[in-house]
Amino acid sequence: MQQVGPRSVRLTVFSSIVDIAPALRKAAPKFDLEVIEDEALGGYGGTVDFDAHKIQTATRERLAQAEALVTEPSVLAQLLKANPDALPKLQWCQSTYAGVDPLFDAGLQLPLPFTLTRFAGKFGPPIAEWCIARIIGHERNFALTAADQTNQAWAGSRQVTTYRYLRDGTLTILGGAGDIGKCIGRAAQAFQMRVVAHGKTPRDNATGNGIDFYTTDLKQALQEADYIVSVLPSTPQTRGMLSGDVLAPAGGAVFLNVGRGDVIDEPSLENALDKGYISAAILDVFTTEPLPKESPLWKRTDVIVSPHVSGVTRAVDVPDIVLGNYQRYAEGKPLQYQVDWSKGY
Repeated sequence: MQQVGPRSVRLTVFSSIVDIAPALRKAAPKFDLEVIEDEALGGYGGTVDFDAHKIQTATRERLAQAEALVTEPSVLAQLLKANPDALPKLQWCQSTYAGVDPLFDAGLQLPLPFTLTRFAGKFGPPIAEWCIARIIGHERNFALTAADQTNQAWAGSRQVTTYRYLRDGTLTILGGAGDIGKCIGRAAQAFQMRVVAHGKTPRDNATGNGIDFYTTDLKQALQEADYIVSVLPSTPQTRGMLSGDVLAPAGGAVFLNVGRGDVIDEPSLENALDKGYISAAILDVFTTEPLPKESPLWKRTDVIVSPHVSGVTRAVDVPDIVLGNYQRYAEGKPLQYQVDWSKGY
């Protein structure tokens, strides 16, 4: 990134996430902020309905002048896929999501000629809450309790009376040495669960701060687990990492995925369930989103489908990350959460 020095930089916001612009204006009233609204943006985060070919001419002209931009990675990917020259003056883009894989999946020529930063550091607590809630809900059979109430049956489903305490179980976190993984680990430890973190890089002094045991041995990490949580991003190294019979050592553990869906392909996931490698799958992410209606996962009783909501971008959280990076950009300093085009995240 070019070292621009302290100066005034206009920040352009082109986002479908409600109230981002008001939150930024409230946090920095004198901020040089340009907000572009266009009916082409639709669906949370623009991931469902956005079509770059449908944006207004005035929107194209304003985006073409943007030096610093706040938007969703899927929106950015579609803009550049429709027209690689759509953002000729762009020097820095702040994503509103932690994951930026749409840019790597769009067939664009990489690296892109600007700095991209992720929206990170805010998703650990909500994702940890989701994971613990799902683990407790599964262990205590809350879905069956709801069914019993519908049927006016007092403990009609006997499974509701047979459950384990969390303190008797082990949680394995794939990608557990990162911020989100450690946050999940600390939440699990609050219930006295044992936490195993798996990573690809050997680490000294890896235990503590949400981790009881750290290993680079995937088989060992799976064998130890009662519950497995994947927080892995989508990269060339992680895509298909759990496909085939990789989950066989898990021995009937429950699999949760809050990272990216392509860590395991759908046939491999079904195979793992059918063969008992895992006893259930609680999924917030999928290879294709929204999950197609024809997917067999919808009808499986051993699968819970969640629409990628374990951690969502809240407008109230945006100013802290965006304004901090804006100040660094204006002063020519390194930006936080900068994407490495060679690694995919």
